Amino acid sequence: MEEKQAIELFLLTRTEESFCALFEAFYAKVRRYFLLRRLDRMTADELAQNVMFIVYRRAGDVREPELFGGWLFKIARNELSRHWRQHRPDDQAVAFEPLSAELAAKLSVEVEATRNSDFQEWMSYLEPAEREIMMLRFVEELSYEELAAALGIPLGTVKWRIFNAKKKLSQIILNSAHQATKRVSQL
Repeated sequence: MEEKQAIELFLLTRTEESFCALFEAFYAKVRRYFLLRRLDRMTADELAQNVMFIVYRRAGDVREPELFGGWLFKIARNELSRHWRQHRPDDQAVAFEPLSAELAAKLSVEVEATRNSDFQEWMSYLEPAEREIMMLRFVEELSYEELAAALGIPLGTVKWRIFNAKKKLSQIILNSAHQATKRVSQL
């Protein structure tokens, strides 16, 4: 089921079955959001499950279904902030329901594909706010409107920040390519 269909069905019915479809559609994205912020896999799993539970409980808060992705990632950002504020050793044992083999395979492929690219290195040169907006836009594929909702900023600010971050990234990538060419020519 497509993301849009899963959102519409869940917001309309709010049944366990429709939530399962929504979970399948978004859990991997939410988990990846946490993994790309360098959290370990167990913490990313826990936070992603917390986010999905909040979504389940607070589905009535969604005013504009077309901005669901922004609302979802705003919850994820808040959950990440809460986690960082608490920042205590994880001394509690939590029992998780095992993931389906299909979802587990999908998660590992997505994380490995991201880790094996230059993307992480390029992103490390950006400021945290720039990194956040670029990941939400180009990894999680949120629209500008969803970004405005997720970040709680005006649409024009979203566009301006993305423009500036793209400009900065293009320079970083260009420098990286020049350095690689230089190394090859020295061989």
